[in-house]
Amino acid sequence: MTANDLDDLRPFCRDEAAFRQLQQVLAEREARRERSLLDGTRQAQRTQILEAQRRAAEASSQAKSRFLAMISHELRTPLNAVLGLSALLSRQVVGPLNEKQAEYLNYIHGSGEHLLAIISDILDLSKVEAGQEHLGLAEVSLPELCQSCLAMIRPRAIEKGLTLTYREDGSALSCLADERRLRQMLLNLLSNAVKFTARGQVMLAVQRRDAQIEFRVEDTGIGIPADQLEQIFQPFTQLDRGLNRQYEGTGLGLALTRQLAQLHGGHLRVDSVVGQGSRFFLRLPVQGPGGNAAAADPLVGSPLQAEEQRLVMIDTDLDHHRALVAYVRERGWQVNGCRSWAEVQQYLTANAPQLLIVGDREACNPALGEHLQQLKSAQRQPIKIAILRTENAAADPAAGALALADACIDLPLTIAKLERVLTL
Repeated sequence: MTANDLDDLRPFCRDEAAFRQLQQVLAEREARRERSLLDGTRQAQRTQILEAQRRAAEASSQAKSRFLAMISHELRTPLNAVLGLSALLSRQVVGPLNEKQAEYLNYIHGSGEHLLAIISDILDLSKVEAGQEHLGLAEVSLPELCQSCLAMIRPRAIEKGLTLTYREDGSALSCLADERRLRQMLLNLLSNAVKFTARGQVMLAVQRRDAQIEFRVEDTGIGIPADQLEQIFQPFTQLDRGLNRQYEGTGLGLALTRQLAQLHGGHLRVDSVVGQGSRFFLRLPVQGPGGNAAAADPLVGSPLQAEEQRLVMIDTDLDHHRALVAYVRERGWQVNGCRSWAEVQQYLTANAPQLLIVGDREACNPALGEHLQQLKSAQRQPIKIAILRTENAAADPAAGALALADACIDLPLTIAKLERVLTL
């Protein structure tokens, strides 16, 4: 019934005022219903737009990584010639140089080395983001490595009048890691600490925490505003962004360090107070990516504590996700891995997980949509579903499976993407 339909009811109203009041109430009700429908339509449109923007941003990020990897390789070849020939000229192998020529050559060579370092950072970051970086794991002597890193940083610290200290508790003697990459991570953190500290001290502390090694780099520098604590881990981000920048750098060091930590199955975080200094915490598993001293299989669920959240992962190759599991466990989640949907159903009979992650190999299963539909209908409590997929369009999950998922995450999986999954 609409406001116009009320004309037939006019004779039944006690007076004209009552009829007008009834007409006004119904008109307002109709207006509210139309606004509600319009709001729902707009919300659906906004959701579609945001999803399209997210997909476009991730596709752009992957294209950027591939482009940077290619262009960095192309830049290295001519740059090696610049460095090699300038070094030969500086040694006067083709004839003597006057003082001004030697000065210019030294400047050319120094600038070339700086440019090569920038290109190397870009190439390293793009390789990690593209999933092309492979770790060479070996037993690393931590006291020896830390002392070596401090020795490399010490000249710059002495030049600025800073005190450089080292602490270790005696239990953190070694861990399984890629020594070159671990050295790179520590040097990035120590270099930043020295760069942003005008006076006071920089400290490197190492200690063992259960099945992990914690490296802590602490300084008394300028500190980081609270609203930039996560932004500094984004590529090409600097604390001072103006034209009159005081601190040099590309803003790649922390982004690369966090990615390398994730690749090792660890993570990197920061605490800071503006004007007082910063503390960076780098944690890596003692036994390498996915390593856990308490269990032989990192995907076997540990005893559940009341405050933990549950996550179940299904894939035919669970070892492929060791780094993901290590990070999620560090965030306080209980993780259980399954290699078949029968195992998933068995696990669900005794547990009520908040999140199900479908690995990229299982995502190619033609029956994935049917399995997800059965899971959704059988669960008494709601469960969020995230699907991991590769860049290969031919291996994309079927449309039915995608419609049942709460998120579809393109690989390579970064910390930012994983955090988005955990907050579904």
